[in-house]
Amino acid sequence: MRFFCKKNTGSVLILTLWVLSFLTIFAVSIGLRVRQRVTLVSRLEDRNQLYYVTQAGIQKAIAALRKDYQRSGQNFSSYSKFYRHNNPEIFSSINLGPGVSEVVYVYPENGPGSYQKRYGVIDEESKINVNTADREELKRVIQKTAITDQNQAAQLTEAILSWRGLGEAQLEGFYSDSYYRNLQYPYEPKHASFEIRDELLLLQGMTPDIFEKLSPFITIYGDGQVNINTASRTVLLALGLDETVADKILFVRRGIDGIDFTSDDYIFEKTYDIASEVKQFTELKEGEAKQIDALNKSGKIKTNSFYYLIHAVGQLRKGKEPLSAFCVFNLRDNKIEYYKEGR
Repeated sequence: MRFFCKKNTGSVLILTLWVLSFLTIFAVSIGLRVRQRVTLVSRLEDRNQLYYVTQAGIQKAIAALRKDYQRSGQNFSSYSKFYRHNNPEIFSSINLGPGVSEVVYVYPENGPGSYQKRYGVIDEESKINVNTADREELKRVIQKTAITDQNQAAQLTEAILSWRGLGEAQLEGFYSDSYYRNLQYPYEPKHASFEIRDELLLLQGMTPDIFEKLSPFITIYGDGQVNINTASRTVLLALGLDETVADKILFVRRGIDGIDFTSDDYIFEKTYDIASEVKQFTELKEGEAKQIDALNKSGKIKTNSFYYLIHAVGQLRKGKEPLSAFCVFNLRDNKIEYYKEGR
């Protein structure tokens, strides 16, 4: 009888230990699952907060553009230029509880490779429009930014022309259609306007390196006219002005402090007056004045803009990784034309 009781007691003990082991394993498993879910929920919450912090930067930039447009309307002023494009007070360190955002860009001060960080929005109509630019403008902007030789620049120019319109390419021996059809993963050339700038990466001869160097100077937005008040030196040269004339326009435009995008900048209000206005501040030879007048007569320049690229960067106070968002805002029609997150 004693033997039976000891045997039962041992069995019960073993069963109890087994049950306890099972419950321990079960509890640990449940704990790990709960921890994983808590971690996932926390990450999703952080992601949502980061998204809204970044969006706040986008929305603040849009609000600032609307405010200045209501104030100035069609009359682009030196204050508007400073307020929109070089305004750390409004666009840097936008505090929003869980994080901070900024609206920032790099401006090619004196050409490719010479960039200056600024707080504000980017004037898309200060660039060469790849949907409307002629052959020579495209070739010049490619050569001056991507640092390619003349043959390579000519081929890439023809690739752009061929992509955007059937029959535009004229380079002898250039057969873009057959090139695209014979790729490992073939596709047809569009033969229509570029809808997003990244389409350029599909072009024959385009590389990520060339695209990155070219990007700050080209756009697909607007009517194709370039804002003479905000165009970079590189863009002025791509329009066909020689270096001396471009530098004289920039000299006048930069005002007394010699710095572009400040409140003392000189603003050209009428394109047909640019040459005569430049003469008031510096010597302008007859041939140089003719260059400016010819540019005006070609209809390639204007004095105001309506499309702006907003680059907002959000950062949580407790987070490590920031979030970038890009938005192209149409000020005249009050709508977002493009939105993208990431680099």
